[in-house]
Amino acid sequence: MDESYVIGVDSGGTFSDCVIIDRSGTVTTGKAPSTPEDFSAGVLDSVAVAAEAMDRDLDEVLRSAILFGHGTTVATNALLTRDGSKTGLLTTKGHEDAVIIGRTYQKVAGLTESELADVANLDKATPIVPRPLIRGIEERVNARGEIVSPLDMQSVQTAVDGLVGDGVEAIAVCLLWSFLHPEHEAAVLDLIATNHPGIVVAISSDIAPVIKEYERTTSTMINAYLTRKVSRYLESLGRGLLDHGFQATPVVMQSSGGVLALEHAKSLPVRLLTSGPAGGVIGAQVFGRVLGYPNIITTDVGGTSFDVGLVVDGEAQFANQATFDKYELALPVIDVATIGAGGGSVAWIEPDTGVLRVGPRSAGAEPGPACYGLGGSDANVVLGRINPDFFLGGRQKLDGAKSSQAVEPIAESLGLGVADAAAGIIDIADAQMADLVRRVTVERGFDPRQFVLFAFGGAGPMHACAYGPAAGCDKILVPTVASVFSAFGIAGSDIMVVEEMSDPKHSPFDAAEFDAIYHGLEERAAASLHANGIDAERMYFQRYVRMRYRGQVHEVETPVPASAIGALEIAATIEAFEKIYETKYGKGTTFRHADMRAITYRVHGFGRLNVPALAERAAGTTDATAAIKAEREVHFREIGGFAPTSIYNGAVLRPGHRIQGPAIVESVDTTVVVHPRQVAAVDSYLNIVVGPQDD
Repeated sequence: MDESYVIGVDSGGTFSDCVIIDRSGTVTTGKAPSTPEDFSAGVLDSVAVAAEAMDRDLDEVLRSAILFGHGTTVATNALLTRDGSKTGLLTTKGHEDAVIIGRTYQKVAGLTESELADVANLDKATPIVPRPLIRGIEERVNARGEIVSPLDMQSVQTAVDGLVGDGVEAIAVCLLWSFLHPEHEAAVLDLIATNHPGIVVAISSDIAPVIKEYERTTSTMINAYLTRKVSRYLESLGRGLLDHGFQATPVVMQSSGGVLALEHAKSLPVRLLTSGPAGGVIGAQVFGRVLGYPNIITTDVGGTSFDVGLVVDGEAQFANQATFDKYELALPVIDVATIGAGGGSVAWIEPDTGVLRVGPRSAGAEPGPACYGLGGSDANVVLGRINPDFFLGGRQKLDGAKSSQAVEPIAESLGLGVADAAAGIIDIADAQMADLVRRVTVERGFDPRQFVLFAFGGAGPMHACAYGPAAGCDKILVPTVASVFSAFGIAGSDIMVVEEMSDPKHSPFDAAEFDAIYHGLEERAAASLHANGIDAERMYFQRYVRMRYRGQVHEVETPVPASAIGALEIAATIEAFEKIYETKYGKGTTFRHADMRAITYRVHGFGRLNVPALAERAAGTTDATAAIKAEREVHFREIGGFAPTSIYNGAVLRPGHRIQGPAIVESVDTTVVVHPRQVAAVDSYLNIVVGPQDD
């Protein structure tokens, strides 16, 4: 029988991570440094590393691949570095300054508490579209979707010609109340496409047909701004895959979970801004269903950031808005909270206070930590937790002496030894991570004791057994593919499209109106899935509505029954709203007879891709002595310094093995640090599950 493979690659700021799943469900991983000058090169390098581990070459694996899924930071990088197209904006006359005003909170959008305290340096986002490139056109639709003033095509022609004369490469179109009456935007799109076919055009009724003018405008504007850059990258990647023998259609991970065909993704770059972190949450959701864990905290420690997400009752949690570089976007995304704390975070002494800080600055891929021989520092090497001779399985040698030298100035400033200073750096990083986990769970009404914490990313398993218990979650699971888990999620994801619209309604709700809305959204989702190569037999849908009480601002995401909507389905939706509302705001905060508002309706359309089931192994002996490969001095705060510690070879561990902490488990691409009074066990999928030692 011919072999076939499913491949997932997550290209991040430091490494490109690859997962290959064969027909039997066996997983092989690969990791290669990211290549910022051409990210597609690092993507292919990571596949080549994984192929080599399978005794195959790159072309052989790609020729046999039936699916290639990809998560990328290209869109995010282009936005943060302002490396997109020169873009103009068309909006309803009189509303030209809405995106500049930014609801008055653009200065503070997405900032941390410490950043907010720096009042003197608060400023708005660097404009993507400067004010001279924003033009108003004659038209007006009211809040009921009725035309108050018809579209004046001459004003459109004048505005477009002016923008083209100013050298724009892309135009965003966002007209008032366009989500209720999209015909005006469609007419503008047709005019630009006819008269200026080389101009990229994005219209808000396609990109974000929802209420809230500012967020809808920024979403459309950023999509237009990023399209050329992202499209060129994806075209380059597609050519590279084809040159090496891949014949199927590549797919790209979205911020909302699920993947899109590469050709479709090229025109929707705004939906790719958090594709890597979304892959990790979706991977946890898929793995959690296999393992029987409905409630999961996902924690991803990369080289530059720490990402936390939630899976509740088997479903990934969504946010209806996301903030990128101070711009609020009206797009559903997998809800992932991020701070600048990662394996490559830079430790530094604050000049004014003498306080030790860790992050958010990072050494990144270039120059990297000092132990790479390039720059930065790595406290984990100083503490003996990372083996300098076994980084990336020995493919990259680290310089422990340079790590110590990098920590010495901090130690001298604090009056500490180098090891104690390094331990302090790790303690601060772990505390920052634990704090974010608490904010994502406790502050949202969830008890972390009822969750399993998944630790992944290259540095996640090294820190999770400290920040997990500190945040109140004692059960830690390190996936067998921990260092490339986002890539695993991308490889295991179904095709997914999102269709949504706003049409505010108040209770009592009309079931027929609800049914018509969802019927229309599902028709649009089915058409989009079909365009992505999915036939009707492989499609399924999930429905949601954003609801609130009259007079409130914040909305609650509520599931809607999948059947034809009648009185029973409306009642079930209201009950679900009340349950979720009380989870968020406390018992007794709901009131059935209050006026409820349904604001925005959404359908997730899925297309099954039939990824092979993961291979499961039978459990054997608990004695893991045969996996011990060495012993070395490792520093643990719990025992007051360095202690002889058993080092286990992760490749030798088998289901059933149990390890008493303190211990280190070294695999080719990650290290698991098991602290004193913790026990690690290997499950039937070769995941390492860590919990407190029984007294």
